Amino acid sequence: MVHERAREESCLSFSGVVLTLSIAIGLYYLLRRNPRLKQMIDQLGGPPGLPVLGVALSFLGRPHEEFLTIVGEWIDKYGRVIGAWIGNFIPYVLLAEANSIEKLLSTTNHIDKGKYDYNLLHRWLGMGLLTAPRTKWSARRKLLTPSFHFKILEDFMPVFNEQSTILLDCLNNREKDGKSFDIFPYITRCTLDTICETAMGKKINAQTSSVNKDYVDAVNGMCELITQKIVQPWLRFAPIYYLSPVSRRESAYLKKLQGFTLSVIKSKKASRKIKKSNEGIMNVDETEQVYGKQRKAFLDQLLDASENGNVILSDSDIREEVDTFMFEGHDTTAANLGWTTMLLAAHPECQKKVQEELDEIFKDDPTRDVTTADVAKMKYLECCVKESLRLYPSVPIITRNVDYDIKLEDGRVLPQGAYAIAAIYFSHRDPAHFPEPLKFNPERFSVENSTKRHPYAYVPFSAGPRNCIGQKFALLEEKVVLAKLFRTYSMEATEKMGDVIPLPDVILRPKNGVNVAIRKRT
Repeated sequence: MVHERAREESCLSFSGVVLTLSIAIGLYYLLRRNPRLKQMIDQLGGPPGLPVLGVALSFLGRPHEEFLTIVGEWIDKYGRVIGAWIGNFIPYVLLAEANSIEKLLSTTNHIDKGKYDYNLLHRWLGMGLLTAPRTKWSARRKLLTPSFHFKILEDFMPVFNEQSTILLDCLNNREKDGKSFDIFPYITRCTLDTICETAMGKKINAQTSSVNKDYVDAVNGMCELITQKIVQPWLRFAPIYYLSPVSRRESAYLKKLQGFTLSVIKSKKASRKIKKSNEGIMNVDETEQVYGKQRKAFLDQLLDASENGNVILSDSDIREEVDTFMFEGHDTTAANLGWTTMLLAAHPECQKKVQEELDEIFKDDPTRDVTTADVAKMKYLECCVKESLRLYPSVPIITRNVDYDIKLEDGRVLPQGAYAIAAIYFSHRDPAHFPEPLKFNPERFSVENSTKRHPYAYVPFSAGPRNCIGQKFALLEEKVVLAKLFRTYSMEATEKMGDVIPLPDVILRPKNGVNVAIRKRT
């Protein structure tokens, strides 16, 4: 009882500190706010804000999953270009239509990511490709682009196939009991195994073993904490953040994550040194050997670039790039695989078309591995993946610093100094480009239906010079996994799509998972 009372008093004390600091910070920024910026943000139209708090009260006490509902209500009421203040010190402009998104993303003028959002990732990812400012980003992008050439991605096909086969094995018992279950954790562990092997050349066996459970838990924990920092804006301020338990949890996760990556880098460097000293006598790690051919993980390619003198990369530089691809390469891919699986399970007529296409491709041997030639024939499956990304983009919003005034077609101006949100979750549902926008209709992405569409109406991997470098990797992996899943199983959704709640964490995931019943195809 004494301990409970002490804990309650401690929480109240911390809440008082948070409230006091929040008001002080809000007043400070209210007094120093740029008058021109305020005027131009207000002229855009949008939800009215309160002194000091801005529109923050709109989200206070509301469940996190209602974020998209609130923003959708704003769009319906104020239009597809909206100005808003968060706490009177973060000036946002929200863009939910193709023309304004094109003006933001298509040039190098506004290439820096929105600092108030992406800074939350710095402790984990440092200044990797996702978060780097323009000067560092340009050099890193040039260095890393060759690593995603299609010929190099082809070398990863055995990993995609192997991990997909392990996924099928893991699902076997669930199929036997015939009950509904959440398939999303299974898919997530599959993509985590895949990215560890392709990015680091390291097997962690997340699907079949608990040996590296601490690392797996730390990845999931960090994603949850980043979301917490997004929805609790007072945690953006160092005095509050370092007083909170979030800081201690994050430090513990970072120790595991960065320690693991650095240990892999150290081990990889040592093995490469031994190989060189053995004058060509190779002692290749089992994860780097594919049918007698050496496969280079993403980490190996970074080490090659550094050792060849093309660029100088410290262990910290390499670690932040590997961690970036660990973060981006498993969670976003898992999300789209989950949403696509759910949508096909809920639309049996589309699932049947996918299976008929796969049966035609694999009629000579239904159980063989997928090749890149097979993937090229999966036209309808690709349409389904794209339509899934339209309805549920893995990254529902993208932010940029507005470095110069942007004049819109209607004459309004997005002012320099604002933080622009490309709200692609809503632009993908714009009826001007997608009639019946809430309907799952893969035929939208047939060649004839896509040709005349605005190029920025559909940007699930961002667009322009800072688009996603790993989009070909992601789509290749997703098609292999989905092909194996739907060649082997038929799936039935056990909840209505209208009851599914999209949860906008760092990525967009279904709040209650992907609940399906599966049965073996005969």
